[in-house]
Amino acid sequence: MSAPAKEAVARGVEYLRRVQLPSGELPVLASGKPDPSIFPTAVMAHSLSFAPGATDVRERALDFLAAEMQPGGVWKHWPRIHPQHELLLPDLDDTACASAVLTQAGRVIPDNRALMLKNRNRRGLFRTWLLRYRHPLAMYAFFTRTSAKPFDADAVVNANVLFYLGQIPEVVEHLLAVLRENRERHCDKWYDNPFVVWYFFARALHGISPDAVDIIGKKIDAANPSNALEHALAACALLHIGHMPDVEILCRSQMPSGAWPAAPVYHGGRARKRDGTFGEPHPDTPYWASEAWTTAFAIEALARITV
Repeated sequence: MSAPAKEAVARGVEYLRRVQLPSGELPVLASGKPDPSIFPTAVMAHSLSFAPGATDVRERALDFLAAEMQPGGVWKHWPRIHPQHELLLPDLDDTACASAVLTQAGRVIPDNRALMLKNRNRRGLFRTWLLRYRHPLAMYAFFTRTSAKPFDADAVVNANVLFYLGQIPEVVEHLLAVLRENRERHCDKWYDNPFVVWYFFARALHGISPDAVDIIGKKIDAANPSNALEHALAACALLHIGHMPDVEILCRSQMPSGAWPAAPVYHGGRARKRDGTFGEPHPDTPYWASEAWTTAFAIEALARITV
């Protein structure tokens, strides 16, 4: 382990230790304002699993996730303290990521696999929303005032379900088609940054599809990360597919606080066009980001390459 990388990881973990909330949640902002959310902490807890020095932070994050579990072993995007918690349905993005990180840590949760496997469309893809938890008519305001639709089947959401459940042939073929057809910016209502898409695709596909490994590696090699988040995501994705990235820039871009700068990971959705692609998010659409989240991705990259 290089001394600069070891120091960067230690400073990053100490930063997360300072900013972690009493509940165990790791903070995230929606367009610059605090917005308690479950999904970011689930993803950050996974990243911290690669850093032995972050065990205490990760365990508190897992406690938060366990406390926010809904009956049947499912999760919503917002925790119970959020004023709009009751307006939401459980979704498979939060459920898959929280389930994966908890079970990998040896935590016991209800067996939710059959429930998830039943939540698929005719193409075998997983629907984002668990409609069985509330009749769609009861969700009229949510589905009419937002870009969410009852039968959404988003590609990154499917990648995260694949990461939890393992081999699902229809999902593997769908994700491969996205990569082959260069549809990373338009494959999912909530994610439009290719580096984010490659990260989640790589961690889901690396042990399943050699074709995906080859495509993702070539795409990242040809890409130009524009900020610390993209550098960290690219490095993590390359490590998932067995490539060795250069992480020197991550050590150089760490701030005096021990954190790395925030940049958007996902946003509040966008409308689907007639050709099946998505337009640009409305200027008022919120996006979720935080220094804590970029820091967790950077820690994952540096810890994995320096062990």
